[in-house]
Amino acid sequence: MSKIKRSIIIIAIILTAMLIIPLITVNTVKSDAGMLVTMMLFFVVHPIVSIATGILAGKDIKFFWFTPILVAGLFWAFSSFTYVTAFPFVYSVAYLIICTISMLITWLITKKAK
Repeated sequence: MSKIKRSIIIIAIILTAMLIIPLITVNTVKSDAGMLVTMMLFFVVHPIVSIATGILAGKDIKFFWFTPILVAGLFWAFSSFTYVTAFPFVYSVAYLIICTISMLITWLITKKAK
């Protein structure tokens, strides 16, 4: 897969998970179910997206080094006005760490395979 296609896929995954899905849930889900959906986003969807983008970025770490920063930054920026939470920075740091670790593990695996 070329670098341009991979970067488009990474950015589409990040924008979908960090912007489009939260905006849809905030505007369509009722308040009681909204808490459940928000918790599923925080503890299931966003970590899986962080791992997936880290894996995709780890295959070419010199070109995609910015991906963990992009994941954390977009989450922090969009959660500040989408969700009413006291700790968007804490979650964004957690997603930054998750994405960085998965990126480094993938990079080490591909480096050993070569």
